[in-house]
Amino acid sequence: MSAITLSTLALSTQLAYAAGPNISIATSTTARDFPLSASEPLVVTLNKNQYTFIVTGLNGDCASDSSQKIRFNTPLALNCHTQTELPFNIRFSGDYAIFYDNQQHTLLIKRQPTQSKKQTFVRPLPKIGCEVYSDMPAQINVADTFADGTRLKEAFSGQVATVNNGVVVFNPTRNTGSVMLIEQASPAPQPHTAKSLDWRNANIYFVMVDRFNNGDSSNDHSYGRQHDGKQEIGTFHGGDLQGVINKLDYIQSLGTDAIWLSPIVEQVHGFVGGGDKGSFPFYAYHGYWSRDFTKIDENFGNDNDLKTLVEQAHKRGIKVMLDAVINHPGYATLADLEFDHIDVLKAAAKGQDLTKWQPKSGKNWHSSHELIDYQSQNWSQWWGADWVRSGLPGYDKPGSSDKTLTLAGLPDFKTESDKFVTPPQWLLDNPGTHVVAKEHYRVADYLVEWQTDWVKRFGIDAFRVDTVKHVEGDVWLDLKAQASEKLAQWQKENQRPQQPFWMMGEVWAHSAYRSPYADEGFDALINFDMQKQLDRGATCFSDMRKTYANYSAEIQQNPGYTPVSYMSSHDTELFFSRFKSFEMQRNAANALLLSPGAIQIYYGDEIAREIGPYADDFHQGTRSDMLWKLDAQREDLLEHWQTLGQFRQRHPAIGGGVHKDLKQSRGYAFSRTLDDDAVIVYYSGR
Repeated sequence: MSAITLSTLALSTQLAYAAGPNISIATSTTARDFPLSASEPLVVTLNKNQYTFIVTGLNGDCASDSSQKIRFNTPLALNCHTQTELPFNIRFSGDYAIFYDNQQHTLLIKRQPTQSKKQTFVRPLPKIGCEVYSDMPAQINVADTFADGTRLKEAFSGQVATVNNGVVVFNPTRNTGSVMLIEQASPAPQPHTAKSLDWRNANIYFVMVDRFNNGDSSNDHSYGRQHDGKQEIGTFHGGDLQGVINKLDYIQSLGTDAIWLSPIVEQVHGFVGGGDKGSFPFYAYHGYWSRDFTKIDENFGNDNDLKTLVEQAHKRGIKVMLDAVINHPGYATLADLEFDHIDVLKAAAKGQDLTKWQPKSGKNWHSSHELIDYQSQNWSQWWGADWVRSGLPGYDKPGSSDKTLTLAGLPDFKTESDKFVTPPQWLLDNPGTHVVAKEHYRVADYLVEWQTDWVKRFGIDAFRVDTVKHVEGDVWLDLKAQASEKLAQWQKENQRPQQPFWMMGEVWAHSAYRSPYADEGFDALINFDMQKQLDRGATCFSDMRKTYANYSAEIQQNPGYTPVSYMSSHDTELFFSRFKSFEMQRNAANALLLSPGAIQIYYGDEIAREIGPYADDFHQGTRSDMLWKLDAQREDLLEHWQTLGQFRQRHPAIGGGVHKDLKQSRGYAFSRTLDDDAVIVYYSGR
């Protein structure tokens, strides 16, 4: 299955942002990208799966043959000035070498013996031209933005100067990435609070709750969950809502407008085998394998914790965004089958405490499947064929379309079904559940009500919606309508200002353009394009010139729509792991936080969080524990990020304003203006 589907408009916009030559290796839910070099092959480790290799950024005169057969050990023609998609079915896990020929514009892929010693891959810096830094005072042309006599302040250094003959003079500094943030010195800019938040300028802090901060150690082993005593790659680490509450002042210091929490609803209790080799126990610490959408997972806390978090966040002018997952529930684990009395366990499983099961010598964590009878007709006692499609007896098999496939083998909710259904008995009997059987409710009706009930009960301000293209558009429209109605009701009952509900969608591999998905109730879509742009933008800030212009034009031409850009995520990579450079991390912060549109910070971006252990599942490494004890380099990086984030928060023009490049005798500068708000950003060079 192709990992990316682009309309003609999307493709043309994508090309305007391309930074290649680059190859992205994507599944239907995850992706990593790498630079291509003709001088040496790229060696990557791939697990058995369906992949799409997407090559971009090639210049010259070339075109691929649409009829070519996609084969290993065979040169594959590539497109210039447009992307090339090459689907590959990897049947054997191992190392693969990718050879790029920049003369013939071809790609050749070979399997090779697995390397005995893995070396950390660090990207080379992009080779691009850039303005040359000078310590001489910068004479910045600001005539199009600020009148003579206006006193201006540079946010990093605190320098103050007055505009004279359309020019202001500041002394540049190297330790900011040679970037200056220029605003009016008087009157002092006021913080842009959540009460009047322009979401086009939102700074969204994404917290993976379990890995952020442990505020209550008493709930670390809920439902009999265990540690593995080894690398703890896929186990619960103890982070919870109380831990987020304890760090709200820290989050606020970053200029945060909204906290996006990974899913906090009750997850499957047990584990599955982690990675292709089943080398670790993989629990639902990340929150995307739900079993009961109506209650908080005990590892994360309780209703009072969420109530306190919302109240304390709102006092700080920060909105709270929950992660809504409607496409799928979690897997059936040993612990859940036993807990819910689903009679599909084999005799060998009887009498054991299945929460403490471990593989015997010569086995791995996938061996837990040997205790489950996957041919039993009793699987009807689980979710049931009216609720999900699955490869189980009596269930409809997964389809091949975006709407009917099963992502990563997860059961797929029948959100398209018009059949009235009743929740399974184990869910109705689940301790503490809010699930109630309703007359004339379809699968989608229950799922939407379960999600929006959090808005009704707690005043949740926004949703980040998972796997948008895998659910019907009318379901998303219903979700937005009900959430909007329930937030308005909560605000009225709690005497809060009326603010609209906001919804951000994840459409895998989507760029910054406005697509028809925005017509399905989404105010914003995540922009997967920015992460690749930041390689160049962190090397030379002025290389963001075209990207900024394109993003700004998209926002200005489509009122009410916002792209949300990021530098790191839980499903792609940590930016810091790309270059292992504090300088590049700081410079990438400049390029990201000064981008038009909303931006998302993944917890720890601001302090260069290191990738963690991951065995044979790379994405687990991107979910390492937050680092709270900082060395001097990280303290400096954090201070830079705080200054930058607070500057952005003071100026809604950065995200939502009109972008204009300013002519300079030296360096690079642009202005952003929105109503009575204006800023100038100046770059002295590399």
